[in-house]
Amino acid sequence: WAIANGESVTGVTTMRIDAGLDTGDILLQREMPILRDDTAETLAPRLASVGADLMVETLRALESGEIHSTPQDHSRATLALILKKEDGRMDFSRSASDLFNRMRGFRPWPGAFTTFKTKTLQVHRSEPLQHPSELTPGTIAVEAARLLVGCGQGTALDVIEVQIEGKRRMTAQEFINGYRLQTGDRLGE
Repeated sequence: WAIANGESVTGVTTMRIDAGLDTGDILLQREMPILRDDTAETLAPRLASVGADLMVETLRALESGEIHSTPQDHSRATLALILKKEDGRMDFSRSASDLFNRMRGFRPWPGAFTTFKTKTLQVHRSEPLQHPSELTPGTIAVEAARLLVGCGQGTALDVIEVQIEGKRRMTAQEFINGYRLQTGDRLGE
């Protein structure tokens, strides 16, 4: 969820267990930057490695009495909801950056998907455009080999790689050519 929410930093914490859900006193913490190209799939192993080292450090410090717990500030706590398949559905009323972050955070599961002419369309790679767009949310613009999709707040995604239901992964150019996409076609309907 940290990636999906566009955070730039995440981390691991060791804490004392109490009656609540992740509400115990903090023992040790380590921060880790979230890189622009990180996905849940690339970040998880790095967090696991840091977490394993932190656990060993915590246990040693507890054994030697060199650690002091700190109560959590519950007013700053956030809840990471359990992911559902529907979380991967692309809502083009969101900004392109928001959709891009959700795609990264939800890779490999539930992924990012929408529909095209009643078929499920997985979006495997995309980039938010760096300039404003006049495309309405969900509307496609075909610009040579590029497939742009309008998003909320006057933004757009440059869709790079997709997979239509029952077919192989393909580039935007292959999708444009194979399905005769035209400017004005829509996704998500």
